[in-house]
Amino acid sequence: MKAGIPILLTLATLALVTTSVHAQQRSSDTFDTVVDAFLDRYFDFYPTAAMAAGLHEYDGRLGDRSADAIEAYLTDIDAFERQILAYELTELSPDQQLDRVVVLRQIDRDQFWLDELASWRQNPRYYSGQMDLSLLLLLDYAPLETRMVSIVERLEQFPGLVAAARANIDNPPRPFLETALITYRGLPRFLENDLVDALATVDDPELQQRFRRAMSQAAGALDDYAGELEARLDTPPFGEFAMGAESYRRMNEQLSVVDLPLNELKAVGEEELARLQNVAYELALEITGDVENPDRDAVVLAAFDAIGQDQPTAEKIVSTAADVIGDLRTFVADSQIGTVLPGDVEVREIPPFRRTNFAYIFIPGPFETAATTGFYFIQPVESEWSEAVKAEFLTRNNDWAILNTSGHEAYPGHYHHRNHINRAPTRAQQLLTAYVTTEGWAHYGEEMSWRQGLAGGGPKLGLAVVQDALLRVVRYLASIGLHTEGMSVETAEEMFRAVAYQDSVNARQQALRGTYDPEYLNYTLGKLMILRLRDDARAAAEARGEAFDLKAFHDELMSRGAPPVPWIGRRILNDPEWHPFR
Repeated sequence: MKAGIPILLTLATLALVTTSVHAQQRSSDTFDTVVDAFLDRYFDFYPTAAMAAGLHEYDGRLGDRSADAIEAYLTDIDAFERQILAYELTELSPDQQLDRVVVLRQIDRDQFWLDELASWRQNPRYYSGQMDLSLLLLLDYAPLETRMVSIVERLEQFPGLVAAARANIDNPPRPFLETALITYRGLPRFLENDLVDALATVDDPELQQRFRRAMSQAAGALDDYAGELEARLDTPPFGEFAMGAESYRRMNEQLSVVDLPLNELKAVGEEELARLQNVAYELALEITGDVENPDRDAVVLAAFDAIGQDQPTAEKIVSTAADVIGDLRTFVADSQIGTVLPGDVEVREIPPFRRTNFAYIFIPGPFETAATTGFYFIQPVESEWSEAVKAEFLTRNNDWAILNTSGHEAYPGHYHHRNHINRAPTRAQQLLTAYVTTEGWAHYGEEMSWRQGLAGGGPKLGLAVVQDALLRVVRYLASIGLHTEGMSVETAEEMFRAVAYQDSVNARQQALRGTYDPEYLNYTLGKLMILRLRDDARAAAEARGEAFDLKAFHDELMSRGAPPVPWIGRRILNDPEWHPFR
């Protein structure tokens, strides 16, 4: 929101130093004060993010999502943007320059999604993001009774969040309703069953009574809202999920600092798709030996069937992932991929209200001191699925695929990366990360690990790596198609099945995700950027007559948080104009 009446900010210093004359007198301490004030306001609006970062004074808070609160936040960050823009890069130290970049990028991101696209008026799931209580249960940073107090305080705010959603949401797109129902139908069951069981050992009758009352009111509000959403699911007209070409271009430039015309952006993805298809066929030939078959797709499908036979039972999806975490950690250390920092990863089943993707991970933030375990969640086999769907799911999510997914989520992927980010030199660098860098790194790590010799560098893991890469490049192309080319959800779903070889469950999940998460093209985009940066860093080392050190390159890449990859490249290569697609 660029227009609006400025409000009084909490620090008087923010009203100063807006002219070039005053800029001459500013100290670096003043800039740091502005950044700290912005982060305080950011955490005031996103208190659950503050809690996840380890700031437990925010444990019992949920963000106010009334229209007035959102408009006030937008007005505030507009004012912060003006303050920060008043500082030229030449006035600042290198770390402050990077802080300036990541803060302005976060402000731009919030302005884009909250003002330009007004996602809070379209997507009911926007409000459920504040409702996940899992971390208060999982992170053992305080006695359960203490954490239960915060859980109760949050539950007491659920009806207000539901009321805000009911008041703000206007004509949502049908896919947004479909995915929202997964959350709003699943959450009450989590509260009434899993949460009650988890807190049953707390011996405080008064607190238990308060909890039961708050839980019942929260579950009732969620059930009522889910009923309203379900009634709207088959009642046209629906809103339009596609953001359009110009907003999509703007989103991508804001995310990745690469402003490519859409035809060039799409061509990058199509080139990667063609490469992956060739690698898939070469690996399939190794697995099947079927060199006489002229039907390349049939050879690849036969190879997928072959690796699909190496599958866990329905009861062992979680334990299969848990069994490989230690091996992955050892591999990263022994293969000189990167410096392995202290920490553990625990594998869990995804709670029912979060089952919109196969896997995700939570990693403790930079200010968490007592609880350092990462929690890696995996979609289980659902009891209500047909036998055919269960078989398809297990074939797709076979032992090789789980190994690759675990590398993405744990080592050398997200957990390994976040451990390094948590040690970045400033709060802004620790906290404000770019999707294109975090997901780009985790995706980059998959093929890199296989080529460095994970599981012997064999063709079965290689094909699982390529299958997941095909999933990500179809995300890339589906994102562009859904939002700029009029592609339907059903067409995207079929593309995930036919081109990325996905099972029916995941294909539907992925197509729906593309409607509300168009940024998921950044898995492939970020990977390609990092690959280009690695190539350029290798060439620069060779030009200096030095051997390229992969471990040192990876450690340096992670050493200043996760700003957009181009900013990392400019620092590593000492080239302020570096561009990954130049």
